[in-house]
Amino acid sequence: MSLGSQPLRRAALTLLCLGFGPLIYVSARAATLGLLLLAVAALHAPESDAAAVLVRALRRLAILAPFFLWMLLSALWSFDALDAASLALRLAGLALAGAVLAGQFLDLPPAALRSPVLALAIGLTAAAAAVALDLPLGGEFGRSLHPPASDDFDPSLFYARAATLHAVFVIPLLVALIRLRAVRLAVLHTVAATLALFATASLSAKIALGLGLGVFVAVYALPRLRWAGLALLALATVALPALFPLTIGPQTSCWLIAHKPSALHRVMIWSFVAEHIDERPLAGWGLDASRRLPGGKEPLALKICAAEPRAGQVAMTSEILPLHPHNGILQVWLELGGLGALFGFGPFLLILARIFRLRRWRTRPTQAMFAGALASALSVSLVSFGIWQEWFLAGLFLAAGLAVLAARLTPAPEG
Repeated sequence: MSLGSQPLRRAALTLLCLGFGPLIYVSARAATLGLLLLAVAALHAPESDAAAVLVRALRRLAILAPFFLWMLLSALWSFDALDAASLALRLAGLALAGAVLAGQFLDLPPAALRSPVLALAIGLTAAAAAVALDLPLGGEFGRSLHPPASDDFDPSLFYARAATLHAVFVIPLLVALIRLRAVRLAVLHTVAATLALFATASLSAKIALGLGLGVFVAVYALPRLRWAGLALLALATVALPALFPLTIGPQTSCWLIAHKPSALHRVMIWSFVAEHIDERPLAGWGLDASRRLPGGKEPLALKICAAEPRAGQVAMTSEILPLHPHNGILQVWLELGGLGALFGFGPFLLILARIFRLRRWRTRPTQAMFAGALASALSVSLVSFGIWQEWFLAGLFLAAGLAVLAARLTPAPEG
């Protein structure tokens, strides 16, 4: 590519960042395409050599190579070998794109990243502001993005997935913008994001934002708490399958059905999944087996326990296991077994421990930012989406890149 094309190459990453926020609010599933385009643009940044960037990305992913190989191997005993193998390859490609983008956020000169990050924040702020205005006014804009919108179309649900992704971006983007001396934009983005998230129907987004900010403040005040969080995650990775099946008494069940039937459904899903983990604890049922697990498609109806005239009314209908376990740890154990949990969560925990130990990142803002962003991401991963949903993983990779950038922009501790 000629020198004359360098301005276009610089502009490509900035323009793609600007459009990312509106893109995911129009269709959260488009986050996958957004990440891939951002990775390609970052790969061809004028300040770097594409081949060298790819080599560095592959080296950084080497620690996860056994995990991806195990995914691919598990296709042999999954219910649909071709689908499982295809998913394993797609996930590996998505991880490579994420490693390229995060690597460029780590390696490119800060001056080259200022415009893209500001553009990302502007695009997300504009999209969030539009949602925060649209929903109180009836959601007509959301309806226009989803033609033909039926009478039962709920715009607050339409925006919910994007809101959940956005919640994971808030903390790393806040710190990155402050380090780039864009404090007004940092405040504006955080306010707009908060208004949008609370206007949607996504409880996951609200929990992710609240928990992330709470952990951020706690770790900032007492940095050693980050190790307690890491220890808790390690314990959950090992022990969570053993906590289920969980028996819930009739009174608790009736209260949950009346107030939050989806919470009771989650417990039932996790109990069903745990029983199947016990059947194949070492190798699991194969990648993406959750969709076809025996008994998973059995219909489920949660009925209200109240007296007449509401007695017997159905509060919620679904399946025993709709598509996935809604818990990343249990899904890995179910599909890839204990070996998959070892190959996947082992490197992940090692990476987090290294991040928390790095001297140049051992400042209160950086440690608090990593802990808060991790808490936001985990709160979603453990109760909401399937862990292999590519649009969700794409958002997590972008959040990781923002966290790395915010960390490197923070001055290292003295002495």
